[in-house]
Amino acid sequence: MDFDAREVQDGVRLSWNSLPKSKLQHHRNVIPFGSLYTPLNNKTLIPVLPNNELFMCRQCRAVLNPYVQVNNELWSCHFCGFSNRLGNRIDGNGQPILPASLGQDCSTVEYLSGRTSALPPIFFYVVDTCFDTEDIEDAYQALKESLVLSLSLLPDNALVGLISFGKHVQIFDLLSQDKTAYTFNGNKNYTLDELQKSLGFLGHGLKNVNNNDSPIDRILGSSGRRFLQPISIVEYQLTNILESLVTNTFPRNNFQERPDRSTGCALNVASLLLQSILGDNVTTTGGHIMCFIGGACTYGPGKIVHKPLKEPLRSHHDIEKSIHSTLPLAPNTSTKTKVDMTLFKEARKFYAQVTKNIVSMGLSCNYFIGSYDQIGLYEMDEVCYKSGGVIVMSDSFSTAIFKQSFVKFFNKQDDENSDYLDMGFNSTLECKTSSDLKIQGLIGNATALPVKKDNQYIEKCISNSIIGEGSTTSWKLCNVNPQSTYALYYEKMDSNNPYTFVQFLFHYQHPSGELRLRVTTIPIPIIADSDISNLELGFDQEAALVLVARAAIIKLQPNKSNNSNASTMTQGAVIKYLDKQLIDYCARFAVYRPGDLDSFRLSSTYAMFPQFLYHLRRSPFINVFNNSPDETSFVRHIFMHEDVTNSLIMVQPTLLSYDVDTFGAISDVTGEPNNEPEPVLLDSMSLGHTKVLLLDTFFHILIFHGSKVAEWRKAKYHEQEEYAHFKTFLEAPKKEAIEILMDRFPLPRFIDCDEGGSQARFLMAKLNPSTSYTTNPNQPFVGGLDILTDDTNLQLFMNHVQRIVIAKK
Repeated sequence: MDFDAREVQDGVRLSWNSLPKSKLQHHRNVIPFGSLYTPLNNKTLIPVLPNNELFMCRQCRAVLNPYVQVNNELWSCHFCGFSNRLGNRIDGNGQPILPASLGQDCSTVEYLSGRTSALPPIFFYVVDTCFDTEDIEDAYQALKESLVLSLSLLPDNALVGLISFGKHVQIFDLLSQDKTAYTFNGNKNYTLDELQKSLGFLGHGLKNVNNNDSPIDRILGSSGRRFLQPISIVEYQLTNILESLVTNTFPRNNFQERPDRSTGCALNVASLLLQSILGDNVTTTGGHIMCFIGGACTYGPGKIVHKPLKEPLRSHHDIEKSIHSTLPLAPNTSTKTKVDMTLFKEARKFYAQVTKNIVSMGLSCNYFIGSYDQIGLYEMDEVCYKSGGVIVMSDSFSTAIFKQSFVKFFNKQDDENSDYLDMGFNSTLECKTSSDLKIQGLIGNATALPVKKDNQYIEKCISNSIIGEGSTTSWKLCNVNPQSTYALYYEKMDSNNPYTFVQFLFHYQHPSGELRLRVTTIPIPIIADSDISNLELGFDQEAALVLVARAAIIKLQPNKSNNSNASTMTQGAVIKYLDKQLIDYCARFAVYRPGDLDSFRLSSTYAMFPQFLYHLRRSPFINVFNNSPDETSFVRHIFMHEDVTNSLIMVQPTLLSYDVDTFGAISDVTGEPNNEPEPVLLDSMSLGHTKVLLLDTFFHILIFHGSKVAEWRKAKYHEQEEYAHFKTFLEAPKKEAIEILMDRFPLPRFIDCDEGGSQARFLMAKLNPSTSYTTNPNQPFVGGLDILTDDTNLQLFMNHVQRIVIAKK
């Protein structure tokens, strides 16, 4: 079964592409049944149909698709069994006209609604002006230049607004000619009524409306127009305001105190301001709140640390201890340098409320971070995670990682004739399943929507066991881009039909402003419980790994689902959970004789999954050792967003090898010089003194030079004409790295290192240590390098798993 072809056509990958008939037999298969859906999949052209071609079931609102049977203008719904009429449509010859959605190429189809959003998309800037002295000249100036540049990348009709924050929060009036700003106390947790009174907004639902105003001005009202305006009107004014922004660092002892930064108050004020402006029209458009953060929040609601530098930032150990503590936490009033963990829980609670406000408006919150230190992302990430935002983390706003990633954020669609942004706004996802499937939940950058209690069909589709955002069949996604991928989990019941079906209904606002519906319908064959061969052919171990990984990661995250009964697990407990799953998996699908280790075999369809799981256990998503909470939150957020291919690169990075001894050799097949790299195992055996290795971890692109290659390069042989071959050899991995960097978002960190150098640790930490000082204590490995680690290598790990499996009764 071609899993990649379905992904290209429909943007869907399933862990099981064939399901056994009985619930019990499916439960024995260990790996959960789930789908990974990429709604804005752009790998193929999607048929676009007008609104009059949209036919929906009158009972469950499922959409007509190519897999239904039509009989005498009646079609029966797969999901609820209700019979629906197509209606009489006859051509000039008296022949009935069937709907275009019944065509075989319409498994995924997009419908035009004919309706447009009342407002263009919103791009609201929330800018940190609190920079330390050494950052003023370079980082702060670089940030302002990037902000000014971004104005030219916005659609002409986009609505823009600006807030800056330091110790206090300032909202800029875009219609005033003297750069008027309204200042709010950064130490206060404002309510909607307080903000409206301060800015002169009328009561809820009341606005000064002039009949001569444009439709946009009528919605915004006279008060809202001061803070939200089309970029085409206020670009010059906004550019002047951005260029004249000054740092807002209040006097302090630079060597003893952190600056006052009210990030939490700024985000709260931004959400309340937009709520006040939009009023009853909160569902009329989508957009982005773009928050630029240069350090930790130390002032006001949402702060994560106190001002004294002697107080350390919280670590993973502190967070785990506070989450699993049975005693209530008391504020830190002692003079000792202890972490005040009451701030952690208060901040999580505060940002959860901000999240609700932003999601209710259909907006997404995005973080652009330029800081060498932690900024409190672990506490703040729920705002971004549940609103479908992106995170770009860099050391400074002057780095290429921030500058290029920020420009890529405004990518245009590939179509030459299109000038639209490559994203969808204010989107929702609805899932419909046949009666033998129940929805457990969704894991991804989304928020569960409440269920309509008057629809009995929907209640029957919801499982009692919850995974992630559960207890519903629809979710608010807010912003979506072509890489946004969502994992949905299903509970398999007993089946009576030869096929079961899953349908995704993706409602979104196209960048043109038009409201559209994209429908994807997937048929899944039901096979006999004893049909092992077709079960094996339908197993997608790559999709299975991503589904298992997301379910494991969500167990480590506090408050990442709407399941109040779900408790956060420790890292050790999650690793034990994964190990048990692997042992049960091997016991189910391996062929072996009890007690005979040499007889253990896994077919190629199942063989890679244990290796994936080994690398997952060692990955920064599960193993947080040597990572700060902010780094962990960042990599997990990216993993929850990306598709199967990129997720696999994160779990098991790719490694390419260039060997100077074979580079440029004449190929026996083509007769041409072969300059292509060789994909090699992510193993210490792949190291070599005459090799250059290219590692792609998704977050890092690393070029590693063996000792001999590094010596020749230091001797500058590549600059001599007679060694042109060596120059080409050194440039080959750089060209490959540039191709990867061009398409990646956010931009990965580029590392160029030599054998024995400090930066080589990024490679060594990812390799399977099949040769280490523990396995080869007396002499170094000939031709490669030993890794200084106590980690168990893949071979020993699998031997241990196999011994447990063959010993099971």
